[in-house]
Amino acid sequence: MPVGVVTLGDILPDPRTGLIEPEPRRFRGFVEHAVEAEALGYDSYHLGQHHFSDYALSAPPVLMAAIAERTRRIELSTAVSVVTHDDPVKLAEDYATADLLSGGRVSLIAGRGVYRAHYAQFGQDPDDSEALLVDAVALLKRLWREENVTWQGRVRPPLAGVTTRPRPFRPGGPTVWMSASSPESAVRAAGLHCPIMIPTVSCGWRKAAEIAHRYRQAWRDEGLDPAAAQVGLHLHLFVGEGSSEAVAAYWKPFHVGYLTWVFAEFGRPPGSLPATHSELRTPEAQAVCGNARDVAAEVRRRLALMGGADRLLIQFDHGGLPYDEVSAGMQRFAEQVRPELEVGLAATT
Repeated sequence: MPVGVVTLGDILPDPRTGLIEPEPRRFRGFVEHAVEAEALGYDSYHLGQHHFSDYALSAPPVLMAAIAERTRRIELSTAVSVVTHDDPVKLAEDYATADLLSGGRVSLIAGRGVYRAHYAQFGQDPDDSEALLVDAVALLKRLWREENVTWQGRVRPPLAGVTTRPRPFRPGGPTVWMSASSPESAVRAAGLHCPIMIPTVSCGWRKAAEIAHRYRQAWRDEGLDPAAAQVGLHLHLFVGEGSSEAVAAYWKPFHVGYLTWVFAEFGRPPGSLPATHSELRTPEAQAVCGNARDVAAEVRRRLALMGGADRLLIQFDHGGLPYDEVSAGMQRFAEQVRPELEVGLAATT
């Protein structure tokens, strides 16, 4: 059961000190955390992509290339690539370049982004976002699988006999996952024959179970092998030492501060953070937080309710949490939590 580490690259202040880590140090930290993740046995490292915000990561393939030179085994992926704002031809070229440099270790998770207003900055109509997403994923997969591609989509201008360079390291190119925050997005992904990643910050963890079950049904409806359907789960998580209540008290300012900022970015008024997102030690909490024993038990419970998962992504790094605390959380999960999960993480269909 692959387990990955996620950073979306937010540049936010430490809620205790008000200090913000300088961007040069923050970006160097992304590379160093990827190196640490490989050493700790994680299977993948995932980079966010946003534009025009305090999410500073905007060019994942560039950072992937830097990480590739410092690592040998770990898969390099995104979480999420906002493919609606990029030309699929350029995406095919950029990610294939990183794939070659890494020796075939690149994949990506595609989405249409959470900032509706950003479409205007790219000269796009936000009402075209679904068509842009479908066009991008369908064309990207073809450009990596085929040469001399002739293509006609709904939004992007047509192509006639195009072969992108460089070619990916492996035939067929990197795996393209799709972000799924609703049953409708899960059905869309099944139609494109893509695995899905479910971010609980967008849908809540109970909704994740519904999305997973709907995806598996849609996959079967496509006439595809049920065993080939892949579902991933993306969790905000913190592992500390001592009592879980004490751990939650320490982490809450970082996580709640981060989510308060996120909701404000999406236009929600102050004070509107749902109880599921502001509370950490309740059965309905969006995030998972506590000591190693309690975290392992809670992750196991959530995975069982969604019928298992084929990949688990953990977001340790957000809300101004210092570099060393992110590293410590990664280490605690790898050494204390993951061994307890190994038996219960296999997906069921």
